[in-house]
Amino acid sequence: MTMPLTGEEIAARARNAAITVDDGYDIPGGELYGWPAGHEVLLTRITNTLAAYPHLANDLGYSWTADRTAYRTLMDVIFQHHVLELLADVDPGHPNLAASKPVAARQAINRDFISYAQPARDVDFIFVGRGFMDVLKYFLEMTVDIMDLVPEPQRRLLWGPSNLEEIREHQQQDVASIVSRFVDQAIRVTRGTAPAPHGPITQRLAAQPHHMWMTYDAVESFIVAHELAHLLERHDVRDDTPGKEIHADQAAVSLQLARGGTQKAVDGTSAMAAMAVSVGGPAFYLLGSLFYLITALGDWTRNQPIDSHMKTIASLKVRWLYYRKYLTDLGLPTEMQITEHVVGVHRMVSLCSEAVSAYSKMFNLRASGKPLPFLDERILQAVWGDWLDDDTTFTALQA
Repeated sequence: MTMPLTGEEIAARARNAAITVDDGYDIPGGELYGWPAGHEVLLTRITNTLAAYPHLANDLGYSWTADRTAYRTLMDVIFQHHVLELLADVDPGHPNLAASKPVAARQAINRDFISYAQPARDVDFIFVGRGFMDVLKYFLEMTVDIMDLVPEPQRRLLWGPSNLEEIREHQQQDVASIVSRFVDQAIRVTRGTAPAPHGPITQRLAAQPHHMWMTYDAVESFIVAHELAHLLERHDVRDDTPGKEIHADQAAVSLQLARGGTQKAVDGTSAMAAMAVSVGGPAFYLLGSLFYLITALGDWTRNQPIDSHMKTIASLKVRWLYYRKYLTDLGLPTEMQITEHVVGVHRMVSLCSEAVSAYSKMFNLRASGKPLPFLDERILQAVWGDWLDDDTTFTALQA
């Protein structure tokens, strides 16, 4: 009988599994290792999940997940809890699960907007790039900053201010400054440099509507479920063709449905899993497209090719369209369908895309005296436009 893995063994294997030196998985010391006060609560959530679903430890080999030594960063614990919740209500006899190895989900230090699955000898890995988490964090901070401009009675109506156009009209300079700061932060992420220190996002989100921090959780859980699906479906992780990615997106929805059952049993509500389906996937596609648009801008200013970034944006849009069709075909409950929160995300992403175009015009004006965008407006509309309004969805959700 194979002996269960220990936390220290998992940590050692994680260091060896990182694909590139850029992941910096065993950089010694520093803030990456700091755990804020109260982190024990996260380990308690893992312990509670193991207690409620003992087969996770006894049959699937996840006993090490309750061991503090298995983790290097706080995000490691959060990602790992997502894995446990996604798997807890899946039939242990399911062919994909019965033949699988334990999966350790970890934060990679790579600052690209990247996540990947990495099969290994006796434990598989999911790595989520720190750049992905940084962009999401700065995006939500930007949204909170813009919401702070909204008169108090209106602030908590929707994800993001419902009267964004009115705010832009009356507080154009403030909005432009806030969005400009986000774009600057995102550009720094694409170049592998840490932006300037900022306020703690957790405390700021706590003061906002609960669906703000739920959105943060939703995107995290969606991407973990997507990579977990690659491993369970035994995909060739070197193959990133759209068909395989769409398959993993659809499998991720099934895993979130199972996670909903786990949350209902342990917490009494499946709201987090519902948000991962209705907001997590769409927000990932939108934010990913924004990230690569900003990356393209950065490369354009350095006279480097941007074709690969445009192809990535097009691929994300295709995934979004198939994802939405898949949810429609499934006939999911209302709380798991595309919600007004996605309109809020789309509104903010569109605002940022306008800023990117304005950045490029300003750069070109200084460089050549001509206020031209770095992309032909028709190309930008083709790869970026109609994310929501290519049918009646956008109009219906605004009503």
